[in-house]
Amino acid sequence: MNSLWLPLLLSSVIWAEEQYFLQSPNATWDEARLYCQSCFKELTTITSRNVHLIVQNLSSDYWVGLRKSYNGSFPWAKWSNGDPVTYQNWYPGHPVPNKEKKLIPVCSSTTQSPLSTHPSITTPTSTQTSTTVIPPQTTTVKAAPMTSTIFQNSKLNTCPLLADMLFCLNMTCYELEGAMSDCHKTPTANTTTPKTTTYTTTPNTTYTTTPKVTTFSTTFNPATNGTTTESTTSSNCVFKPEPDPEQYIEDACVILLRFGMWKEEVCNKSLPFICYDERFFGQIDVSDVNTSAANLSWTAGPGAENISHYRVEITEHQPFNQTFNQTFNQTDLFKHMQNLTAGTLYTVQVFPVKCGRDLNPQNISFYTLPSDVQNLTVVKMETVSAILSWVKPEGNRQFYSVHVKCKSNSSFAKVQKCESEICTIVKLIPGTEFEFTVKAVVNETIEGVPSNVSDYTTPSTVINLKQSEDKGTTYIRATWEPPEGGHSGYRYCLKEVNHNFKCAKCNIITNGSITASDSNGTANYNIANCTKQNATTNFINVDNQSDGSEFCLCVAALTNSDTLSGDPVAIPAYTFPQSVRLFLNPYLQKMDASWTIDGKYEKFEVTIKTDAYNYMRSYYTTALNYTFNELNAGVYYTVSVVTFNGDLSSRPTNISDYTRPAKPDGVRATTVSETAIELSWGAPAESKDALIEYSVKYNTAFWNKYHVQRTKNRNITFTALNPGTRYDFNVSVVIGNLSSDPATNYTHTVPKKKTLVLIMLCSSETPLHCNKNETRDELIEKLRNITYDKFQDQVHWKLEWAPRRFVKTAEYPNSHIC
Repeated sequence: MNSLWLPLLLSSVIWAEEQYFLQSPNATWDEARLYCQSCFKELTTITSRNVHLIVQNLSSDYWVGLRKSYNGSFPWAKWSNGDPVTYQNWYPGHPVPNKEKKLIPVCSSTTQSPLSTHPSITTPTSTQTSTTVIPPQTTTVKAAPMTSTIFQNSKLNTCPLLADMLFCLNMTCYELEGAMSDCHKTPTANTTTPKTTTYTTTPNTTYTTTPKVTTFSTTFNPATNGTTTESTTSSNCVFKPEPDPEQYIEDACVILLRFGMWKEEVCNKSLPFICYDERFFGQIDVSDVNTSAANLSWTAGPGAENISHYRVEITEHQPFNQTFNQTFNQTDLFKHMQNLTAGTLYTVQVFPVKCGRDLNPQNISFYTLPSDVQNLTVVKMETVSAILSWVKPEGNRQFYSVHVKCKSNSSFAKVQKCESEICTIVKLIPGTEFEFTVKAVVNETIEGVPSNVSDYTTPSTVINLKQSEDKGTTYIRATWEPPEGGHSGYRYCLKEVNHNFKCAKCNIITNGSITASDSNGTANYNIANCTKQNATTNFINVDNQSDGSEFCLCVAALTNSDTLSGDPVAIPAYTFPQSVRLFLNPYLQKMDASWTIDGKYEKFEVTIKTDAYNYMRSYYTTALNYTFNELNAGVYYTVSVVTFNGDLSSRPTNISDYTRPAKPDGVRATTVSETAIELSWGAPAESKDALIEYSVKYNTAFWNKYHVQRTKNRNITFTALNPGTRYDFNVSVVIGNLSSDPATNYTHTVPKKKTLVLIMLCSSETPLHCNKNETRDELIEKLRNITYDKFQDQVHWKLEWAPRRFVKTAEYPNSHIC
């Protein structure tokens, strides 16, 4: 069966993707629906959303899923799939209503014009007239008199041709109905007396006709089934049902015309039809995937009883865009795939085949697991790296994933990607046992069968190996920091050497032989006979050594139960001369250092440094004092003196002190608001680039409040202050228990103004005395002095005269209030 597929993805309101299929073989409506229900979803419905998609490919008229009687008593209400009819596009005049048939006269004429021509009708006038009809000598059709014109009848208004004919025959609609009733009665040969019938119309609808004598004869013939014949000297008429332009169909079905409109048709007519189906969205699953097999299962298609089989198409994707295809027909919902290639991409499509038509396929892609690598080997272990090699596995792979796990540190785990069969693993922990798991990987995340190998990285070198500052004349003490990573212990070797040999490097030739070399690597010193000892801590203390002697000290870290040694670290060691007793005398920008010593010496190394800024200087002198100039004020300096006797140096003597602090440069106080003041200042010129600390203090004498704050910044904002108050500020440089002279300033907060009115009582008996300017000036000056003595400038105040008036009181009749 030929079909035209029209896919349509409806809006989210419908929640389904519908497809439409034009079926070319003709069928009745019931046959078409049965076929659509078997091989599709149903006969198609038509809505405002899909009508434009359906009609654009029509080449004929098609059955659709709408039938008049489908929903019982209410016609055309629901589609065959049960959806309500929300859209209609009927061809004009359709659906044809079931209306009552009307009888109209069909006349034939031999001597005059047909009855449909009314030469007697004239233009309506305002004169009221009457029409007289002389009935025939045989049977007379009677009608009740009427007082209104026949054009007022509602039925005749819808059929003007019948109205004209009745007017021509001088009959009313009621007379016509009575005549039709008589047509079905037994004929008799009665002759009635001629009768004159007068029709009166209303003044607004007056018609004038020419008086005419008409003879009616009624002949009844059983063969004519009671047909009434009207005859005159010029015409014969027969009353028949009015023909319909369209036939009414009781049990009708809808066809979709090729131009998109609807029309009802007899349901047993054979026509093409349109089926629709909802796009099938099934699910396919793959399970139990290994290197060579996998299990597929999928969802049954809709209408499983009409699905003949499932076509399974499998595509194997090899490198360089090579593909290999396989096709299977399955009647069940399962397929076990075998003989697959390891590490390969497979795409699978499962097509339900329904009535010979492929439904929407179910799709899935998967990779088979890669095979395991062969002959995994550790080529070389270094301090923070390992070199591994292996043989390429069977099948395909994109790259290799090396999982690294530290056996002594469960929190350490890393994965490194390798492209070839030789791979260097980096960023490992020294002196630690690692397990390496190598897997072939496809699709970035699918890993194959693992292969494992374990080994130790070489221990790192010890850190900061040095002779202890607690140097003596008869012992060697050395310390170091543990190496990065793991270790199980240490091995050291201490050997006295000549003064001209500067030990810089140690090499382990064999397990029992160590060679030392100088910094240039040219002079070697065999110290194989030194005593190698293991140590569990990161320091050594070797006594009974000769004073003022040079030594070569080598220390190496061990791992794997002290069987694997890292590279040894070498330093020169010695017994040294006596240390000095050091004294400091600091000033603002300089510092004097002096010392004493009881032993022998050749020279001294004097060093000064600080953490306040990047500064360190060293000097050599043979004197017992040294002055450091161009220092910063208020900075903490450390001075160190080392005694040298030949190439040997003493333990350094260290002492620290502050240079004296300098006064800050300029304090600026800025009023911010009623309750806030911003304070800023400059660093002392003598303390350039040094990180120093300041002590900031404010106080207010009126409110007896003060506050002290230390900061390393050079600005600060004080809040929660009193409005209209003077605040005095002191800023000093502080170092330890020392402080510089303060830099000072003051300012006032913005006042919150209030007005206080003082009423002064003048007790003078002379009224004019109180009104004198001299009296008022003297009074205001005294008040200002009193107020100033109280407030001074510590808080905001202002005293001035207010507008005055003089009032005599009952108590002081000779006094005035101003």
